Amino acid sequence: MGYLQRLLIQYKWIILGVVLASILLIFYWLSGSDQDYYRDEIESTVEVDSVISLLDKLPSGKYESVGYDKAAQYYDGQRESYEKLLSYLNDRVGRDNTEYGIASLYVGRGLVALSGGQMDSVVYYIQEAEKVMPLGNNRCSYFELIAMYHLLRSDLKMSKTYLNKGLEEAIRHRDVVKRRFFLNKLGSICFSESLYGAASKYFLEVYSTYPSGKGAPAELIGNIISVKIVEGNYQEAEVFWKKNEELLASARDRYSRQFVLTNRIELNLHLGRFDEIESLFAELPDSMVLSNLRIHHLANRLKIAQERSPNLVGSILGRHMDWVMADYFGAVTRLEPYLLSSINEGDGLLEADSLESWKNRSLEQFEENPMASSNHYKLISTIYSKQPKMMAEAYEVLEISNDFKDKYHLLDDSVKRADFTAKKDFESMKTKQFAFEKEMLQQQKINGYLAGTYGSVVLTLFLLVLFLWARQTAKKKELDWAQMQLHVQVEEKEFLQKEKELNARIIGLSELVMEKSLELSKKLKVLNTSNSPEIETLRKELEALGRVETTSRPQIADLKLKEQGDILEQYPQLKAMNLTEKRIFILSVDGYKSKDIAAIVGVSPQYIHNVRSKIRKVLGVDNSVHWESFKDKRFRA
Repeated sequence: MGYLQRLLIQYKWIILGVVLASILLIFYWLSGSDQDYYRDEIESTVEVDSVISLLDKLPSGKYESVGYDKAAQYYDGQRESYEKLLSYLNDRVGRDNTEYGIASLYVGRGLVALSGGQMDSVVYYIQEAEKVMPLGNNRCSYFELIAMYHLLRSDLKMSKTYLNKGLEEAIRHRDVVKRRFFLNKLGSICFSESLYGAASKYFLEVYSTYPSGKGAPAELIGNIISVKIVEGNYQEAEVFWKKNEELLASARDRYSRQFVLTNRIELNLHLGRFDEIESLFAELPDSMVLSNLRIHHLANRLKIAQERSPNLVGSILGRHMDWVMADYFGAVTRLEPYLLSSINEGDGLLEADSLESWKNRSLEQFEENPMASSNHYKLISTIYSKQPKMMAEAYEVLEISNDFKDKYHLLDDSVKRADFTAKKDFESMKTKQFAFEKEMLQQQKINGYLAGTYGSVVLTLFLLVLFLWARQTAKKKELDWAQMQLHVQVEEKEFLQKEKELNARIIGLSELVMEKSLELSKKLKVLNTSNSPEIETLRKELEALGRVETTSRPQIADLKLKEQGDILEQYPQLKAMNLTEKRIFILSVDGYKSKDIAAIVGVSPQYIHNVRSKIRKVLGVDNSVHWESFKDKRFRA
């Protein structure tokens, strides 16, 4: 355990790095696509350079549909940005040369052609995109193009079919932005078909896709409020308004601001807040109202006038007759009571021929809405009834109006059934979405488990290899250390052996020199019968040579210290002695005489005597104890 702990401490940074890398790898496997994040950012970005930098972060297969959608948005009002972005996209698609990129290019051109009303070109681009569009990629923009093409051709059935296909595709690819688009369009179609229950569900579903930190668009909130007003849920509309008041106040585009303001005026009318309405009308002068909101705005003005000053209704209607003429279908559905009042007052604002010509300009809309046709013929019948000669025609036209009304009531029942069916379709869509998301979540969990398993296996194998490598490295280091120690010991042993042999030779040589010197000195003394000064000098020199200190003699004492050093260990009192004193002690114990010790150590005999006295004093013994007795273990004990 201690060995493993040492390894962990030794390689802790390597192990920590591997663990962090494995965790990051697993998180990468588990993380979903960040396409939705970049799509949201690109949708809200205005500067084309910023859009291009964001598109650079998306890989092939993801940037195409996002980029061409944005190019289509630039087409109407920002031609320079459109050209720059389109050039970037075309260059990148050309470099990548993928089928999806080429198909997205056709779809992008189709969306631009659609915004320009070039319907034949739209058909061509749809056909070309269909030839090369891979099935596995995100085809939301492709279905959007086809759905909007049919919507502009007023083929609502086909449009809804492709909107639903696009919705399924957006759910499959978790494309939140496109999912909002398809849901919103389906809600708008349901609203136009008076399927208010289904429209409300679609709009609220879109609203729920926006996070709390990023509010929904004001136009969407206005659509939800419009549905609640039409359904008569005024209090719910008021509560929803207050909940989103800040978002509504921050509406940026002109249409959204006017749409929100018009809704607010209508809601206040139903809630009886007439004082507040005047200030709201002041914020929206008639000259500033957009064309597709004029009838809605005029209906609010006429209603407040009827409540406050009924005599002004005719004059207000007369000043805005060009609005009625431009959108007769909207006028005949929203302003029918005020138009009847104007005819009954005989102000001559409306004529039968004019109404008929206005109707013919919106014939398709009237054919799809029996109530609008009923109101139209009721207006003409009222105009005829003001002329005594045309009472028969007035009666005939009134019969036509009643027939259309009966058809409407029959249709109203079918509308309710259709609304119920549409709500069922919505619930079915939600069920499919829930099932798909559950499947995706399950797949994500499986992928997570697999990623975790693979990561754990890889990490385990790596740690095992690291452990084996570390153990092998440690063993090799230990073996190298043991070999080095053995080598050192061998060298030390050889050195000690050589030193021992050398010391032995030195001692032998020293003793031989001493012995021969003294021997020659004695012989010369015997031979010197003539008292020759030269012979006497030579004899003294030889005698001195026998006692002279050589640089090798202290090694005799050091060798004795090594051999008999355990004697010193028995006398702790002597540990404070210097090396010379220890040499004198060990040589004394070994039986050397004072003059020999002096010659070996290189000091005077008097110094030897002083040191010996000091040692006896430290040990507390007198001269009766011989030095050789210190070898005796019994004495040492």
